[in-house]
Amino acid sequence: MQGCATLHRPGCGDKNAKVARSSPGSGASSHCPRMMSNMHGHGGIRGGAKNIRWSARLRFGTWNVGSLTGRSSEVVEVMRRRNISIMCVQETKWVGEKAREINPGGFKLWYSGRDKTRNGVGIIVARDYVEDVVEVFRKNDRIMSIKLVMRGEIVSVISAYAPQVGLDASTTQQFWEDLEEVVRRVPRGEKLVIGGDLNGHVGSSRDGFESIHGGHGFGTRNEAGKNILDFASTYELAIMNTWFRKRDSHLVTYRSGANSTQIDYFLVRTTRRTRYTDCKVIPGESVVTQHRMLVLDFRGKNHRRQVKQQVEPKIKWWRLEGDLQQSFAHKMFGEDVWRIDNGTHVEDAWLSMELTINKVAKEVLGESKGCLPPKKDTSWWNDEVKQAIRNKRYCYKKLGTSRSDENIEAYKEARRQAKKAVKESQGKVNKELYEKLDSKEGEQDIYKLARLRDRRTHDIGKVKCVKDVDQRILMEDIEIKERWRSYFDTLFNRNKVQDIGDLTIPDCMVNRDFVRRIQPTEVKEALRKMGRKKAVGPDGIPIEAWRSLGERGIEWLTNFFNKIWRNNKMPTSWRKSTLIPLFKNKGDVQECANYRGIKLMSHTMKLWERVIEQRLRRTLKISENQFGFMPGRSTTEAIHLLRQLMEKYRDAHKDLHLVFIDLEK
Repeated sequence: MQGCATLHRPGCGDKNAKVARSSPGSGASSHCPRMMSNMHGHGGIRGGAKNIRWSARLRFGTWNVGSLTGRSSEVVEVMRRRNISIMCVQETKWVGEKAREINPGGFKLWYSGRDKTRNGVGIIVARDYVEDVVEVFRKNDRIMSIKLVMRGEIVSVISAYAPQVGLDASTTQQFWEDLEEVVRRVPRGEKLVIGGDLNGHVGSSRDGFESIHGGHGFGTRNEAGKNILDFASTYELAIMNTWFRKRDSHLVTYRSGANSTQIDYFLVRTTRRTRYTDCKVIPGESVVTQHRMLVLDFRGKNHRRQVKQQVEPKIKWWRLEGDLQQSFAHKMFGEDVWRIDNGTHVEDAWLSMELTINKVAKEVLGESKGCLPPKKDTSWWNDEVKQAIRNKRYCYKKLGTSRSDENIEAYKEARRQAKKAVKESQGKVNKELYEKLDSKEGEQDIYKLARLRDRRTHDIGKVKCVKDVDQRILMEDIEIKERWRSYFDTLFNRNKVQDIGDLTIPDCMVNRDFVRRIQPTEVKEALRKMGRKKAVGPDGIPIEAWRSLGERGIEWLTNFFNKIWRNNKMPTSWRKSTLIPLFKNKGDVQECANYRGIKLMSHTMKLWERVIEQRLRRTLKISENQFGFMPGRSTTEAIHLLRQLMEKYRDAHKDLHLVFIDLEK
């Protein structure tokens, strides 16, 4: 037994351990592993954990929650306390196929359901790994999966909920066919973890299934358990909660009265089994009384982020109002950047103004620290609610030791008080929110709140990796950036050399009104029409900065625009832009063609363009049939008119021919 403790310390760096583990008939990967030396799993793994190089642990969980309604925050609280990063949940009884952010802690849930009274599956991911999710696939209300890319390794996680024993055979057969289809979607080289309530007993015996059953299950095998074993054997998946010797309380996943069974399982590829260090049931959690949570520990290299995610420091332009706005303008007026004469170059004038505005703004408004702020807990998840949940958990543990009438009544009362505390706290927070939104200051917040809530329902919030032209997934930052550069370069610059001809025109054809000197009134009108609180371009200067500078700013802009007008040259930095790919919410999220590029350009350049555009609108004659990009008109109106036309032709029994043209970039 002493040698067994050495065998089951994967990655400890001991040469003898590696030799022993690979020897025939004695390693952890053999069909008949030796008995473990303790009741916690791999012998010696806990005592020597500090010396293991692969010290980063990733913990998976699976739990039949009975219903996720009113329990999502409690489940997340358990995940935080038990250090679970990815949780598969079954029987959520939620309708729809969406994503949802669950607080406290910024956890995110992806779910799939058809009926609010039965079934439903989901996967909850901790905040540290939310951005690692690159693909979400929902088969039906019993099976769904997500794909993560963590430190260069692809992991597919499947949440499954098998039909209960007693349902018709066709339903059960369809479930296993669907699960096989989802498993076949996962390439052999990717890590695969299946967690779920499979509603079958694989039993404690491993006879006939030595390669996938570890011999440490619970109970007696039934027909549904045979289906699980056949499926696992076909796809070479090890049933992990049979590979670790445990006491019965750490094997039983479902308990109702005097009945105890093992129906929840974790399945992983047999080739990766030795990298999983423990799999057990955690009893005593009070969220669900009958089903128990099953966890699986994986030990690998630095899966969890060790440092805070860094972002580029930004000037706090949102503070530019009131006294700070006046202070900003006063300091700017004291700078020596306002003079533009005949000898001033366009590049020098703009560079000097750009640097000065950013310098003064940093001094007056301040700058962000360059790291993402921690997500705060949900406001209703306060100390009173936490205390009520803790009391319910305490009463549930007492009930597990003694099911006396006193303990049963105490648990029921604690559960009632916990529900009451949650409802009262949520009601109070919602009331405060509604009162705020009903005020004048809260009018703008309504749209922000709507956009935020809509964004949180999207499956993928950030592009983690993309595919190259050969459909190979790119995971390195350098490769991803080069792929985006190459894609947009091909999209926008297919014909790099374009002959636009000689732009010189005779003086008799020159429109003197169009080329006359730009007036301050034109700049003021263009400034008035500019949008507010828009994302800034590479120079970092928003249009609000010019609004704060008043008439002095308009005077400088007028002189500067006229300088550009006379010299036929604008600042070189204006030609730079930040290109942001935005998902079209359809198609493969890893395919570049399913994104549209949004350019963030200098606001000052956009102001200059608006001045020119105003002159063009006064000079050019635009057709009455033009609806797009026209003030006071909308394409919705055009669609309405087109529909009326179609109805008239239909009533007259005449043919109507329509042509839809979309210009390619």
